[in-house]
Amino acid sequence: MNKKEYLNELEEHLKNYSFDDDAIDDIIEEYDMMIDEANEEMTDEPLEDLLGSPKEIAKNLRTTEAFKHAKDNKIVALSPFLSAIIFFVLGFGFDLWHPGWLVFLLIPITGIFSVKHHKVKTYVISMIPFISLLIFLSIGLITDVWHPTWTVFLLIPASSIFAGDNERSLLNGALFIIIPVIYLLSYYFFPFQFNWMILLLLIFPAYDGDVFTFTINGVRNQRLERISVLVLFALAVIYGVFGSLYGIWHPLWIIFLLFPVYVMIISKRHFKETIPLVAFMPFVSIILFILAGELFNGYYWSWLFFLLIPVVAILHD
Repeated sequence: MNKKEYLNELEEHLKNYSFDDDAIDDIIEEYDMMIDEANEEMTDEPLEDLLGSPKEIAKNLRTTEAFKHAKDNKIVALSPFLSAIIFFVLGFGFDLWHPGWLVFLLIPITGIFSVKHHKVKTYVISMIPFISLLIFLSIGLITDVWHPTWTVFLLIPASSIFAGDNERSLLNGALFIIIPVIYLLSYYFFPFQFNWMILLLLIFPAYDGDVFTFTINGVRNQRLERISVLVLFALAVIYGVFGSLYGIWHPLWIIFLLFPVYVMIISKRHFKETIPLVAFMPFVSIILFILAGELFNGYYWSWLFFLLIPVVAILHD
């Protein structure tokens, strides 16, 4: 087969193995270059003998080593230490231990921007969780209104839905705006204890809008998607029930930090990825920091938990 046929067949098999669009683009680009290099060497070997069959290539990428986009970026490696320095300056210099700890969000943010994507919307969708968290904390800390401010986190799945390129995505995205608006109107004008259950209607546009996708390094796993949905749904129910009953919307929101930890754990288990322990520490440190700060009024000393990040990084090396 010629180059075009080979690449088209490889792309088709990659889609069958549920690689995302960015991963497919990168793989096709890589093999396009490899074919061109082979042609320059004037080899007469068929492409399948030279590079392997497209089906086997896709299968091996899917089942062996997870396809990695991350570049060798020194800023990513240094981000825990840079964040710690900024945090100490804010804390010791301006007594801003809280909310100065937000600088540690630079660690996952630099990781996002170190990944090569072809589409701007991929970066935007990746940044929405951090933007939502900043809005949530800013309003909560300034006005002490944590509920129903937490609905800002619905921007995360909504942005994913609107990223679709068809009319159905627009419809589901519209529902993801209308239903929270109905909930907020109910909360302020027709309040009752469990009116947050209105938001359970979001399950339908979320499911139909293909929000519940679980992708690790460009590879989807539908079984993990279903499990992850149940985990996230359980966390949301816990947050809604205990928040309504006891008014502990803050600091109870930190239970959602368990979700990225869960994602990394199953990523390591099912995709055989090498995830350093230090990757978990920003989430663990934030949870310990806020718990100690709220329960023991210890924001002035609980910043010590953030030292776990560089300490674990040093010990791991």
